[in-house]
Amino acid sequence: MTNLNSYQLFLSQRSPFARRIRLALKRLDLPFEEKVVNVFEENPDLLAANPLGMVPTLLTPDGLSLFDSAMILEYLHDVTGGIWPSGTREKLMVRQTAALAAGLIQSTVAFFQETSMHEVPSPLWAKDHYLTVVNTLREMERTPEVFWLRDGKLTQAGWDLAVALDYLEIRIPDLRLSEHYPSLIKLHTLANQDAHFLETKPKL
Repeated sequence: MTNLNSYQLFLSQRSPFARRIRLALKRLDLPFEEKVVNVFEENPDLLAANPLGMVPTLLTPDGLSLFDSAMILEYLHDVTGGIWPSGTREKLMVRQTAALAAGLIQSTVAFFQETSMHEVPSPLWAKDHYLTVVNTLREMERTPEVFWLRDGKLTQAGWDLAVALDYLEIRIPDLRLSEHYPSLIKLHTLANQDAHFLETKPKL
């Protein structure tokens, strides 16, 4: 039964964008109901909440329907203050680093779709998406740790990075992440010590 006093989150077990919101809700200790959907099948409830038919879509206790994971994070920060650092410059830098991690996720999704979901994949587009993934990883490896980790705890950017790396290991396993990106793997290892992170690992 739906609890009208809690959030409702439409998600796919395979969606890294939905996972970043699941993690945020759990970290903030906000009650929510998971509504797992198959995004490749029509779902009237999801379409009623989001005409794009995409996840994540968050229904709030006061009747809002929010979609796009970045916007949902902004809403959760407005409600709780628990997503971004308080200082203006620190907040800006962590948000930008989180956007970099989200871009890595998007490029990984695009690579997977191009190589696995098209009858005739385009080698040109596949190469472009792959190079974007590699170039982004290299930039993230050079990013100062303070944007990923503060006072021994992962920032929102750090959690987004960990989500991105989990998804990368599934979709592009030949990247040899531990060999080429030791600083990122260190952060990923830290995330894997968290019960919520383990609980939300994608089920493929």
